[in-house]
Amino acid sequence: MTPETNNADDEPIGTATDINHADRLLHRLVWDVSAISFSILRMAELLGRRVGLTGSQWLLIKAVDFLADRDGVPVGEVAALLNMKGSFVSAQIRPLEQRGLLNRTQSAEDRRVILLSLTGSAKQTLTRVEDEMCSIEEIARGTLVDRHVGELSDSVNAMRRRMDRATARVARLD
Repeated sequence: MTPETNNADDEPIGTATDINHADRLLHRLVWDVSAISFSILRMAELLGRRVGLTGSQWLLIKAVDFLADRDGVPVGEVAALLNMKGSFVSAQIRPLEQRGLLNRTQSAEDRRVILLSLTGSAKQTLTRVEDEMCSIEEIARGTLVDRHVGELSDSVNAMRRRMDRATARVARLD
């Protein structure tokens, strides 16, 4: 039986060259994901500015819109989606609530849980940039079909969970 090979180098998988190649691929992926993240943050700043919000506030409203159901979405779920601390999300809620963009209510099932929902004003704010958002999403999607977007999303989500574990390990060493 012949050993499995790396098609790029035609060397058996597990050799030093293959491991170096795998490390370089992983590093490239991390840098690409970082660049995408910075682009998303920059777009959030620009889109937020158009409607009088900061980039963080824009992302928070978009996260609530994405996660929302009829009763609202728990603050913890919004924080988890954005990979932000709950305290940071809570600090962003008050100004959005004061501007009439977010509703904050207690969960009927668990009074400790705060639910967020968009107001009509927030929905109108999102509608003002909806055409531009559709155009941005079309550019981002490119030629990817739904199946590929789903596979990519699953892979990135798995990597996100691994990076969370790696971050926790680094934090323990600090």
